[in-house]
Amino acid sequence: MKLVSFGDDIVAQGSVEKLAKLLGFDFEDKSSFDICNQQIFRQVIEYTDNSEDVFLLIGWTHKQKLEINWKNETYTYKPDTVEYLDNGLNTLHRYDDIFFDDILLTQHWASNAFTLQQTLSNLNINYYMYNTQDCMYYHSKTKNYIDSLCKRHYHNPVNLRSSMKYMKNWNDFLLGKIQAGGLL
Repeated sequence: MKLVSFGDDIVAQGSVEKLAKLLGFDFEDKSSFDICNQQIFRQVIEYTDNSEDVFLLIGWTHKQKLEINWKNETYTYKPDTVEYLDNGLNTLHRYDDIFFDDILLTQHWASNAFTLQQTLSNLNINYYMYNTQDCMYYHSKTKNYIDSLCKRHYHNPVNLRSSMKYMKNWNDFLLGKIQAGGLL
């Protein structure tokens, strides 16, 4: 069996490979620096074609990142980041309050997580999801999505302190959650 890890720079810098060793699995790192949840979702969906004998570990990143296609280039757009070489892209910041609405972004994130949950379940692919550095905003407009997420397969998506960035011994914690959930 192989553990395949998806996520952001925190996952890429982390020690998820140690978790694979604890499980006795081979390891494939699909995490990326400067990635957003839309890109993570797409990477996992694209990977499902290669899904024989794998366990997918999906680390969702901060919701304040968006994929922007600008002049045939793809960027991870973040509020108040002015490092973009094209000033036209930098002028989009005047709309950050619209782009980065917590409720709207949580709706997208929870919808992606739910869609991924259903897809992986239908394909009989073992997986576990967690947050790396942010949490979903629980609100009347997001609660149905969040309440539909399987708690055995997704660790506490609404608690910031439950994200990878804020916990010690993350690999041991994930190992316990995966084993307690009977996911292997």
